[in-house]
Amino acid sequence: MLLKKILQFLLRKISEKFFKLKLIYLAEFFSMLRASMLMGKFVKVKFDGLDWIYIWKNSAAVSSVSFYNPQLNYSDLDLFLFKYKPNNGDIIVDVGVENGSEIPEFCKLVGTKGKIFAIEADPSCCRRLKKLKKILNLENLFIIEYAVGDQNKKIKFSQEIDEKNNRVLLDNTPHQNFIEIKQLTFEEAIKSYNLKTIDFVKVNIEGAEMNLLKSLDNSNLVIKNWCISCHDFMGKEFRTFDDVYLWLKRSNYIVNEYTFKKNKDKWRKFYLFGSKINI
Repeated sequence: MLLKKILQFLLRKISEKFFKLKLIYLAEFFSMLRASMLMGKFVKVKFDGLDWIYIWKNSAAVSSVSFYNPQLNYSDLDLFLFKYKPNNGDIIVDVGVENGSEIPEFCKLVGTKGKIFAIEADPSCCRRLKKLKKILNLENLFIIEYAVGDQNKKIKFSQEIDEKNNRVLLDNTPHQNFIEIKQLTFEEAIKSYNLKTIDFVKVNIEGAEMNLLKSLDNSNLVIKNWCISCHDFMGKEFRTFDDVYLWLKRSNYIVNEYTFKKNKDKWRKFYLFGSKINI
């Protein structure tokens, strides 16, 4: 196991080195070796000038990096679907989907009669989602390019070294690197699709989850199941776990916390799940 991890690390560093030298074919080759080793099957890897594209049997991923692990398309499904099991024809809204590692599986699980709405604020991630949709011909995927919050307005959106940490900045938050994008309320973001009932909403928006939830206080929209990532582990200013828990309770949801599994990432314990029965 240790030897395998060392080899994977070396393949990553070799790929990155060739990429810096602009020897793209060699960077792709070593990235392919690493990805295929991680998956236990052949993974085709291609750099298209902006993004890294990974394609393997029945799935794909589009990433900003040459060291994406294709297993990430599957590794968190047990978490996201902890209290909800998709059925053919279901409607899922995934808020803060980033590059959409879970999207191919979500699209399969709801079938051709179902719909997946991917809401993402980051323009670069939206570009990759569009490529993913085209590569896999995901006709039941709809991409919505907005931030989601408690008001319709322009907001500052941080640009971190690790794009997974990009987030909405408060007006008084000092930050050197940001872009301005449009923010809509949850209902406004999905308004054009005339959704009345949603089977499942997954939320991962780096501490802004309460702004989304508060915008629904007087809503007639029926949401059957929630999966909400809270970010208390990132620091005091990100603590929303207790507020999200109370909002779900107040909104008459059965609330569950994730059953923490040994050797799994500790951030998983900050996920909350809300379910309504007999809707």
